[in-house]
Amino acid sequence: MTKKPTSPTPADLPMKGPESRFPKAAVDYIDALLDVERTRFEKELAAAATPREEPAWPTLPERLELMAEGDDFAGSGWGKLDHTKKGIGRRWMARIGTLLFAADATRGGIVRLTGTGYLRRRYVDDLTVWLDNMPVEGVAVRKGINGWSFEGRVPALAGRPFHILRLQTSGIRPFDKGPDTHASLALSVVNYKAAEKA
Repeated sequence: MTKKPTSPTPADLPMKGPESRFPKAAVDYIDALLDVERTRFEKELAAAATPREEPAWPTLPERLELMAEGDDFAGSGWGKLDHTKKGIGRRWMARIGTLLFAADATRGGIVRLTGTGYLRRRYVDDLTVWLDNMPVEGVAVRKGINGWSFEGRVPALAGRPFHILRLQTSGIRPFDKGPDTHASLALSVVNYKAAEKA
């Protein structure tokens, strides 16, 4: 009696290497988002009372200031803390930088980014900003010799203890102070103010 051929089990299949069709930029993008999503999940899980109850989220502030040198500057896609010649703290980002954003965005508001460096002008001109995958409508402008700023309107979002702020540029250049020795923009401060209650 002949034995029917069986399908190979997962243990029989050879290990696959990195998918050659995906460019490094796409892999870096996915890694940056997954890293900050994991951090948010862990923090939200810790904030929940018990797994079977409705979580009681902490009251979020209506104003927020994240400084590059502060302990609350938590995310992925950023280099180590660096300082300008004037001593202002900053962190260089790769093409994508993400931050945990613990503020009340249920009514929306205004977010202001203060940058203290860019490697190409177009990285400022092409900057897009997102909060929880919702675009923040605003404009980035170059200031002075190497500064930049962004001001935009945050849309009203569902309440949760941590949102994800994402900055995205059109490219990167080799730079030893950036993450993995490449960078685009340097960020110093994020300020947020919730919209007034109706």
